[in-house]
Amino acid sequence: MEASSLYFRCNITPAQYQAAVTSPAAGSGEFDDWQQWLDAAEVHGVRDLDQKAPENAVALGDLLQGWVDCMYGSLMQYDEASQVWQFALVEFTNNYGEMIQLLAPLRQMAKYAKPESDSFLLVYSYIWGDGDNAFLTLGQQRSQFASGPSPEQRAEADGVLEGLAQALQQQEYDYD
Repeated sequence: MEASSLYFRCNITPAQYQAAVTSPAAGSGEFDDWQQWLDAAEVHGVRDLDQKAPENAVALGDLLQGWVDCMYGSLMQYDEASQVWQFALVEFTNNYGEMIQLLAPLRQMAKYAKPESDSFLLVYSYIWGDGDNAFLTLGQQRSQFASGPSPEQRAEADGVLEGLAQALQQQEYDYD
């Protein structure tokens, strides 16, 4: 099984964005619905679902920047004019335990997102077309697993990941 991709979009004010990226990254124990998601995906053997963030947890922005710095085909940008924050990884993981390690901090964004927004997070097989791993909504200041993205949300994720994949291919071509 090949690595899935991740796309996250959050509608957030500049002040809330600054508060979010400087807040300590959440641990998986901040959320109690992991097991239902894993059961629905028929995934077994994932441990540490109740792990709390350490007292000295790294700031969310630093954690995400670390992913961007070590992953080709990645994006983290905030557009102050449109008040949209995007984070994407063309090649994320296919391991559900590893997914939780990044989904937990991203889920904390729900408390900072504009309450009436359609902010979302999608982990899916963009490259290989093998389906969705996770879809979460971040509206009403809470994150929750949902059945799937709207056609518009999927098109948005596809568009961003396509741009990253093309840039990655061009970068590889330039090295040859």
